[in-house]
Amino acid sequence: MQSLISDPVPMTAERQEAYLLRLRRQFPFVYVKTLTRTAFGRRVCALQLGAGSRKVLLTAGHHANECITADALWQWLFTYCDAVLHGGRIGGADARELYHESMVYLVPLVNPDGADLAAGSLPPDSPEYRAAASIAAQYPDIPFPSGWKSNLRGVDLNLNYPARWELARRIKKEHGVSGPAPRDFVGFSPLDQPETAALAAFTCCIHPDVMLALHTQGRVIYPGPAETAPPGSEALAAALSAASGYPVEPVPPESANAGFKDWFLQRFHRPAFTIEAGLGENPLPQAQLPEIYQALCGIITAALSG
Repeated sequence: MQSLISDPVPMTAERQEAYLLRLRRQFPFVYVKTLTRTAFGRRVCALQLGAGSRKVLLTAGHHANECITADALWQWLFTYCDAVLHGGRIGGADARELYHESMVYLVPLVNPDGADLAAGSLPPDSPEYRAAASIAAQYPDIPFPSGWKSNLRGVDLNLNYPARWELARRIKKEHGVSGPAPRDFVGFSPLDQPETAALAAFTCCIHPDVMLALHTQGRVIYPGPAETAPPGSEALAAALSAASGYPVEPVPPESANAGFKDWFLQRFHRPAFTIEAGLGENPLPQAQLPEIYQALCGIITAALSG
């Protein structure tokens, strides 16, 4: 197995760039595309591999203090590529069969700016850190930087999509968030951030059959609302649950607005799930990475298998 699990520090944009170089050397059959650059110049990348007709989109690192999901997704990618190359198995399935039956797209680090802040890689005297600290000072009850979920503009990227965005804005405003914040600010309009605009455009280009949005924490799988569930959602949710041990639970109504999954369901009417990996207080310790990887490995294999 191509092990990355031993990396002791949280995901950063710089480490992802190192992984991209390693990927190019070891597995040149993976296609890499730069979707955009953030307001502070960091790359948001998408990766593609496979030869099949079933399209599965995997996204991680939406929230700054949840980027252990990006670690796990990179671990899965290297393990899968190695298994494809050498005729191995992953998640109990034959990797080459998965490769020939599906096309997998990955956006492992949607929020590289926020990841660098939460990981502690921004110097305290840098303009980026100072800008975030000035926003955080308005919310003294949220630990800084460990409680930071947003990008460095103070926008919660998973609340910036045009699916009941106005409702999300009203709910968050009632809870005291109406401008840039460490979490819960929906932006000034839907898709007004380069990260979300690029991810939405990319998703419209590839038109996936299934989408998984990886978050932490809770060890739970959230499908869409039961009354509007796309065909096949219930059976696939059961398969994801069986593969991981994570229960399937309904999303609280107040949390089912303006997220990437909410928009995907509204736009494509195809199965989509939020996976809340791990358990504890965000950011989860790196010691949970092996357990999170094992659960996500089963979930991703089940999604690719259909």
